[in-house]
Amino acid sequence: MSEELYVPQIPDNLNIRFVENRIVVKRPAQEVYDWVTTWSNLPKWLPMALGTEVRRGTADVPAELGDELLETIQPELNEKPKLYTVVARVPGKLWTVVGRDVYDDGTLAPMHAIATFTTFDLGDGTTLFCRLFERLIPDTEPPGPHPVEDPALIQPGLELIKTHLEGTAG
Repeated sequence: MSEELYVPQIPDNLNIRFVENRIVVKRPAQEVYDWVTTWSNLPKWLPMALGTEVRRGTADVPAELGDELLETIQPELNEKPKLYTVVARVPGKLWTVVGRDVYDDGTLAPMHAIATFTTFDLGDGTTLFCRLFERLIPDTEPPGPHPVEDPALIQPGLELIKTHLEGTAG
């Protein structure tokens, strides 16, 4: 991936960081939206996701406002599971979830992550898909980017979305 594709707008020493990744998919916007907002598809493309458990909603259809998903993170990242709740939804166009860590005793940390997916119909049967991930950084976290903020780790996941939707997945 080219370094020019990502220019951080917020310095690493502030309490918020974000990354945006984009890809063009040769499918209509509604089809892209439906696939990426279906909870059961998350582990098929997001490199951090080991597994998912739907807490509210249905696994195999696009998630609705208020639906919740528990995401298990790859063990090597040494992260707590994340509970994501859909807080904004414009069918076919925009979908936003907020995330909270789930502690070992089942209690929830304050909200610290926001992921927004947008689809833009490019008018020729293709769609621009964007994933914006924002994260509030606790004072106890060491400086520097977290893996979920690394565009080089996330972009291959967007390539997997493209592969699945364009029918070239193995």
